[in-house]
Amino acid sequence: MEMSFLKKFSLGKGFALFKKESRVLGVDLGSSSLKIVQLRKEKEKVILETYGEIATGPYSDMAAGKSVRLLETKVVEMLTDLMKEAKATAGNAIVSIPLRSSFVKVITMPLMSEAEFREAMPYEARKHVPVPVNEVIMDWWILPQGSSTEGQNSEGFSVERRFQEVLLVAIHREVVEKYQKIFRGAGINVKSFEIEIFSQVRSILSKELHPTLVIDFGAQATRFIIVDYGVVRMVHTFERGSLELTDVLSRSLSIDFERAERLKRDTGLSSRPEHKEIRNVIEPIMEDILSEGARVISEYRRRSERSCKKVWLVGGGSLLEGLIDFSITKFGVEVKLGDPFQKVSYLAFLEEVLKKIGPSFSGALGAALRSLEE
Repeated sequence: MEMSFLKKFSLGKGFALFKKESRVLGVDLGSSSLKIVQLRKEKEKVILETYGEIATGPYSDMAAGKSVRLLETKVVEMLTDLMKEAKATAGNAIVSIPLRSSFVKVITMPLMSEAEFREAMPYEARKHVPVPVNEVIMDWWILPQGSSTEGQNSEGFSVERRFQEVLLVAIHREVVEKYQKIFRGAGINVKSFEIEIFSQVRSILSKELHPTLVIDFGAQATRFIIVDYGVVRMVHTFERGSLELTDVLSRSLSIDFERAERLKRDTGLSSRPEHKEIRNVIEPIMEDILSEGARVISEYRRRSERSCKKVWLVGGGSLLEGLIDFSITKFGVEVKLGDPFQKVSYLAFLEEVLKKIGPSFSGALGAALRSLEE
């Protein structure tokens, strides 16, 4: 199985993966649901064969939409059920690993030869990865070269230091081993793993040259990814997610979780007078989350002197009614819902439903595209 986590998705030189497969399964196992997408490649055409989603809550006797941690046997059962329900037949899968189980950081190193870099990188990685390096599987990629001016020399002249930025990623070995065991139990061969943010970026971005912010609204947390010149440059996790909106609605309105979940999606940030009570509950949380996104944009602008020109929304929480208009007001730039299915061919009658659910399938579809787009 290929253990490199980085590859070419408008990134320039990437890492070797595996032979092209005509059919492949992309899998996104989140805390509140499991999603799969099966693609087939015919010549230069990528075709959507099937897709599916199943909630994790009921497999732990909890409501759909709840965030739960399942026993491995239950995950195998859930994966098997979804494969059967979606009539998925691909034997090979690319699995999107949650960011919470991984580490992603852009680090800066002095400019050096390739041989020097290979020798220095393992030692440098130890300074940044927050666990013993023997407990993780690491990968890295050198980003385009840059320079900076730092202070003055004894004669009063500015001193320029050449440096190289490196995208460092790591995944816990025990997470990889757990996933391997689960997929073996379901009779699926895992060809490679990929951290979810890279799957999402691949599925919704093309060749944008300007800085772009991708916001992934997850159940437990919200992730902010800055992509510039097609390269992931900054990743930040904020520990507030869409599940909190449902919980707060449930408590504030004294309604059960299922009804609160429906109100959140269908009413959300609606500006209609009759929805004011619901909006008043949701708005402060969303204001806090988007303020964190604005802070990320500001921090990247400070570092790079480049401003974000567009914001993409992905993840199940991005389907909140009224979120696009609310986000435009907050960021002052173009805001769009991710539409990963635009990169594949599908039957015309599916267009409406795929556009509606697209943002939540960005991870699964992006993972599947990893092999088929080579």
